[in-house]
This record gives sequence, structure tokens and C-alpha cells, in this order.
Amino acid sequence: MYNLIISKKNTWIAILVVWALSSCTTSFYIVRHAEKSATPKEDPLLTEAGSQRAERLKGILSNKGIEKVYSTKTVRTTSTAKPLSEAKMLEIEIYEPKNQSALIESLKKSKQNTLVVGHSNTIRHIINGLAEKEFLKKDLEDGEYSNLYLVKRGKFGKPKVKVEEF
Repeated sequence: MYNLIISKKNTWIAILVVWALSSCTTSFYIVRHAEKSATPKEDPLLTEAGSQRAERLKGILSNKGIEKVYSTKTVRTTSTAKPLSEAKMLEIEIYEPKNQSALIESLKKSKQNTLVVGHSNTIRHIINGLAEKEFLKKDLEDGEYSNLYLVKRGKFGKPKVKVEEF
């Protein structure tokens, strides 16, 4: 009888430890904007394929506890973020792509699961900054739109990076 009580107590302690550690993890989802049109040249819209990809992104992230959405101010990035931000009733927070260091430092302090939408030449710096290592060695290729990067940061241990196609 005594062993059974100790066993139940140890089980509850283990459950609490696992819960406490898992609740200390923050997830950052980083994507390049979806497929863009060739026009207008300065600030192109998404293509039909790009709009569909933005909707797929919303479906993938809708149950991931996203509490913040960041994007640059271009139409293609905000249009990629918009379906999820509207579904979650979150404002898209604009960041300056030329000052990614400020965004990275802000995200490192955050405890909110976050979507960041960037460009082929910016997300490498954001991912590497959050991962605290050189995960991506070069900028994305011009036609590369399908990767969803997940950086998990916890109180303990090193950040972990995972890549999925969407």
C-alpha cells in the first residue's frame, strides 16, 4: 500500500515537471512571403498561388497558439500574414527589415508563440538569430516559397530549429 502511494506521488511529480518544462517553450514560425506577382515592380501583390499558400499557412498555424504576428510593410508580406491574423483577430505588427537585430532581440524576450513573415534575404538572419547558430548559410533562392521554419526556444537548453514544407 505504501509503495503504491509513493508511486502515485512520483507519477504526479513527473507529470508536473514535464508540464512545467513544456510550458516554458516559445515557438517562432518564420516564413518567406508567398508567391508574388511580377507587377507592380515596387510592391507586388500575391499571385493566386500565393493567396492559396497564405490560406494554407493559416490552416497549419491556426491551432499553434499564435499570439503575435510580425511582417514587413510590403503588400506581399502583409498579405501572407493576413489570413492568420484575421482568423486570430491579431494586429499585424510591422518590423523594419533593415533592422532585424531589434526584432530578434524583442522576440528572444517574448514568451508568445509568433509568426514572422519576411523576405528571401531577411529570414536567414531572423532564424539564425533566434537559433543562436548558423542554421541557414545563405539567403533563400528567388523561387523558394514553401518552407515553414520553426524555432523553439525554452528556458533550458539550446534553441531547436525544424523545417517543414507547406
